[in-house]
Amino acid sequence: QRSAAVPDLPTIAEAGPLPGFDASSWFGLLAPAGTPSDIVNRIQQECAKALGTPALKERLLSQGAIPSGSTPAQFAGFIAAETKKWARVVKVSGAKVD
Repeated sequence: QRSAAVPDLPTIAEAGPLPGFDASSWFGLLAPAGTPSDIVNRIQQECAKALGTPALKERLLSQGAIPSGSTPAQFAGFIAAETKKWARVVKVSGAKVD
């Protein structure tokens, strides 16, 4: 999806030889392993509430961010998918750590 901040800038999927590829930056909140689920859920609920306010939505959109709250399970799935995708990119590219 193109950024509202720069709508004329094509996405990687549109501009390059990688149809369907997404290389978006993203931000999320993580808690230490073993954090009680009631605390994780409360943090998620409060963040979703904040993301629903017009002031924060407008602020994020003005910076090119697309606010989207998700559940802890959805976010865990997203992180797993990102890890798999970028592991493949590293393998195919032959990138090495110096």
